[in-house]
Amino acid sequence: MRLDRLPISVLRTRYVPGGWDLLAFVLVFAFFVYAAQAARGLAGSLAHLEAVPISLAPSALVGYSARTALRMLIAMSASLAFTFTYATLAAKSRRAEVLLVPLLDFLQSVPILSFSITLLFFLQLTPGRVAGAEMAAIFLIFTSQAWNMAFSFYHSLRSIPDELIEAARNFRLSPWMRFWRLEVPFAMPALIWNMMLSMSGGWFFLTVSEAINVGHTTVTLPGVGSYIALAIEQKDLAAIGWAIGAMFVVILVFDQLLFRPLTASADWFRLDQEVGLTPSHSWALTMMRRSHFLGLLARAFAALLRAGMKPGATAPAALERRASVWDAGWVDYA
Repeated sequence: MRLDRLPISVLRTRYVPGGWDLLAFVLVFAFFVYAAQAARGLAGSLAHLEAVPISLAPSALVGYSARTALRMLIAMSASLAFTFTYATLAAKSRRAEVLLVPLLDFLQSVPILSFSITLLFFLQLTPGRVAGAEMAAIFLIFTSQAWNMAFSFYHSLRSIPDELIEAARNFRLSPWMRFWRLEVPFAMPALIWNMMLSMSGGWFFLTVSEAINVGHTTVTLPGVGSYIALAIEQKDLAAIGWAIGAMFVVILVFDQLLFRPLTASADWFRLDQEVGLTPSHSWALTMMRRSHFLGLLARAFAALLRAGMKPGATAPAALERRASVWDAGWVDYA
């Protein structure tokens, strides 16, 4: 049989990386280099940190911006983890809701400066090391992001239509699958917008989170916030202008590589499609779809989660009984 007469699907084709693969590889490699450079100072000592003062040279903003961006990304990841656990517990347990929702409302009203006292706690975790001060700074940024995101996710879970919940029961989705295939996609549009608002709120408290002063203890971490604090103290308007420019570049990178792809993908999960609404576009999302390199990384990551995503054979009544038992057990141990 001649090979040229075989169907195309039978013939083995050799993979040739394209332009999107090259761009994806460069971005992934640059991200790991950036993360390694930004995290290099975490293993240092506080004595060395105090011996190297903050510089107002414009060239120093490159490293400062990298460390500030890394802190905000870590705080955003921690806020997402907090949102998925805290808000889910408050939405699915009526007894927990009585305590968790007022507590969340109280935490949202507490000024971020009140959380500065946690610096002493984090410094005790790693005596004499920079890691404790970094954890304190990340926690302060976390407090400016997490409460708003948790409220958004909580209200989304409480507003899921009954027909979607009934469909999940009819398909016998396990609680794990129901969370990731129904509840998270339904809440995604509102959650993404609140993530952007929370990220912008973190920028307002940048000087407080990177230049922490509690009693006689003062820690100044290298970053855009400490750069701005020193520029304001020395009344250096040129340095403030350079800091604003650096913030603009970081925000632009976040917008193009993180939030714009998320906003464009959130359109997939909207139940009410408005007539005449122009869909969002993102070159980064197009790269993620067309890059075989990113697809290979995504499949490798999905393989780690596939075990928990298999449908369960549990009947709907059994799921209800299990949920009620879990709810009562939470109250017993509260």
